[in-house]
Amino acid sequence: MAAIVKRAQQGSAADFHALYELFVKRIYNFILRLIGSKEDAEDLTQETFLKVHRELKKLRDPKQFRYWLYRIARNEVYQKLRRTKKVSEISLEGEEGPLDWLLADEGMDLHPERAFLSQELNEIILCALRSLTPKYRDVFVLAVFQKMKYEEISRIVGRSLLSVKTDIYRARLVVKDHVKTYLGRQR
Repeated sequence: MAAIVKRAQQGSAADFHALYELFVKRIYNFILRLIGSKEDAEDLTQETFLKVHRELKKLRDPKQFRYWLYRIARNEVYQKLRRTKKVSEISLEGEEGPLDWLLADEGMDLHPERAFLSQELNEIILCALRSLTPKYRDVFVLAVFQKMKYEEISRIVGRSLLSVKTDIYRARLVVKDHVKTYLGRQR
């Protein structure tokens, strides 16, 4: 992959397109899980790749492209959340929360009982993710949904391996507590 990155840095549109095709779905899913809105995830994915295209020549080590790309995507999400927070502090209307996409009816073609259980599970996950701080949410999404190794997550978020492991552990505890609480209510 480093060779493709080098050629893209030198201006090869075909190689940049190859990088885009290789990573666009992963970046979109990462952003979607952090921000929750499909439209915002699409916009932020495009913004991420536009920024990558503009800044690619500045990347010193092509072997670090993947981590650099995820950092840019993460930063785009945080900038969007900061802008949204400023707007929502002014707005008086109650808008959909950033993680309400989890409650979408995508699984409703399942057997009715399975669909109901799926929606309940989505509500538990939604509640758990909302309760996580962004610091915990991003490492949790990278570990659980993107299935990345701790070392990779450490490079992306720019924190020590121990810090990442600790944050993922704490995030898992929060999610586990939400599930336990839910199951305790069902008895």
